[in-house]
Amino acid sequence: MAQQTLDQNKDTMNDTQREIIERAIQNDGKISDADYERAWQSYNQCIVNKGYNPQPLTQIEGIYLDGVYMPANKADDALQQKFESDLWSCTTENNREVQHLYSISKGNPNLIAGDAAAVDCLHRNNLVPKNYTLKEFTQEKEQYDNIHAESEDPASLATAQKAANSLSFDLNDNTTKLCLVANNAQYFFDNIRPQWQPFK
Repeated sequence: MAQQTLDQNKDTMNDTQREIIERAIQNDGKISDADYERAWQSYNQCIVNKGYNPQPLTQIEGIYLDGVYMPANKADDALQQKFESDLWSCTTENNREVQHLYSISKGNPNLIAGDAAAVDCLHRNNLVPKNYTLKEFTQEKEQYDNIHAESEDPASLATAQKAANSLSFDLNDNTTKLCLVANNAQYFFDNIRPQWQPFK
């Protein structure tokens, strides 16, 4: 997969990300923690170089979560469009492929697509019953979201606890966190993603 990533995307990556992928190919496809950090620092430097505040970085089990960015004044659509274009550019050039490969190596060795990868990881680590299904996972996610949406105080600890208790897996378990974040199910942790105000 690392070789395929390099072959398909080398023209959109900068030298730093390309070299990290090349090193991964020599290391059984695995990206080192140091190279992972390097890619994210390169990304944030790109953000700063384009005139924005750096993105606050938060990790869960060693995997970075994107910050929730606060949009510009709605009246300034051109500024918002420029920011989104710059963000895409910085991500594509600096850390998109590294993030993907690093996450897969941590929590998706079977290369399963979508939320099924999170369910597979939960099964492999005995974090859910053997008969737990993707359908149940999807239903629990919707239920989790609804508890927050319908609460009078969605940001409260009581709401978070009620939502967490509705799940078949323990959100406080470190391996569970890794299974979810490594497989793009980080929406369970939206409440701890840092708010990012990119505009100075």
